[in-house]
Amino acid sequence: MDAKQKTYLVSFIILLICLLIAAIIYIYTGNIIIAIFFAPPIIHWILQKRNRDKNR
Repeated sequence: MDAKQKTYLVSFIILLICLLIAAIIYIYTGNIIIAIFFAPPIIHWILQKRNRDKNR
């Protein structure tokens, strides 16, 4: 598995975890936590940047 595939895999797993956390919080409290939806794209961007820096 190359670095690009690992980045997408980790990002997908984090996205699923964040969605699960958001769903659980919504079920128990009725509040929608928007900050949880911003984490996966930011983490994906960080992982891609780190991979690009390693390849140089």
